[in-house]
Amino acid sequence: MPKVTVQIDPSACILAANCVGIEPKLFQIGQESHVELTDASGVSHGTEYTFEASDKELEMIEEAVDSCPTRAIGMQTAS
Repeated sequence: MPKVTVQIDPSACILAANCVGIEPKLFQIGQESHVELTDASGVSHGTEYTFEASDKELEMIEEAVDSCPTRAIGMQTAS
């Protein structure tokens, strides 16, 4: 499984929450005025999280990135 780093730009996030609807296990609306990233246990990782992702998770993250109206989500993979 490839390692992926997902980042949220808090200054661009408007809480449209499209990402939350697509991948609610990773994207959560937290206490802040932007989406936060969480792991499978529900532990918050703030605005940047690196983990090993399955092919299905990668597809869902890519869909979330594409669905963000302000392009506040970034994703980088490492082999």
